[in-house]
Amino acid sequence: MANECCQVVGDLALGIDACIISINVSANTETFWLCEEVRLGPTIGTVSVSAYASEELFSGCPSKAGVSINWIRKYDCESNRVYFINSSQGQSYISGEDGGLVSINHSTGRSYPVISASSASGPTSLYTKTDKEDGFGMTYTGDPWPFNTSTQDSIIIGNFGAGHGDMYLQNFDLTLNPGGLPTANYTFMFFIAD
Repeated sequence: MANECCQVVGDLALGIDACIISINVSANTETFWLCEEVRLGPTIGTVSVSAYASEELFSGCPSKAGVSINWIRKYDCESNRVYFINSSQGQSYISGEDGGLVSINHSTGRSYPVISASSASGPTSLYTKTDKEDGFGMTYTGDPWPFNTSTQDSIIIGNFGAGHGDMYLQNFDLTLNPGGLPTANYTFMFFIAD
């Protein structure tokens, strides 16, 4: 257990050259019943990272993009090892502008209007209405980890001081707001060996 529970965020050394907004790491050991006996399975962790995607202020309309990558997990209980097998490039979308940072690898050719509105700040609050394009696979060219889901090497990154071992990109989304820096949000998963 860590003895130093409260530390200054500015002192967090992750071993990467990026402007990280937030990071969260968690893990859980899977358990299952086998012949009325509790057996321990693998320990799978997740790393969620939010970072600035670019150093340039975005000047377009509010937009979003994202991809969800499917991994098949196979557990070898003899060697206590989990194998992550990529099953597809993942379902992707772009809603609004891409900001020159992201593109869909294979478009479905379908788009439709989406709307986001809330009067929580009063009836004069702004709302957005954009067209959303669906597809499969994504190419992202921004910071801190550019990737192309058609290349497995780019969606598996080495450990950068969080979690354990290689990290497998599971979810990604990009948020573009006018007058602000584009924000990239990643969720990785990893396996903790005993």
